[in-house]
Amino acid sequence: MENSIATLIAIDKKARETSEAASRKAEEILEAARAEHESLVRENAEKLKAQTNERIAELKAASDREIAEAENAADEKCRRLDEKMAAKRDSFKKEIVGRILTTG
Repeated sequence: MENSIATLIAIDKKARETSEAASRKAEEILEAARAEHESLVRENAEKLKAQTNERIAELKAASDREIAEAENAADEKCRRLDEKMAAKRDSFKKEIVGRILTTG
């Protein structure tokens, strides 16, 4: 009977050691999974930030081009208006002076 009890104690001890080892291994696996998750979160955040910055740069370049085109178009319209005004300056002067002299 003593031999059976010693065998049962040895089996129990071995089972406890195996259970403790399994618990430690499970904690190691969980910790590794947490670390991997945190690493992936950081990596994804960095990728998203890089993509966002790239997209912002693209949008800024496109808007800068559109602004430049609008400014060029406005400058061209002003240039044409200046040309028309310069071409008709003398006739405008004569008309204005004539109206002032005839109404006064």
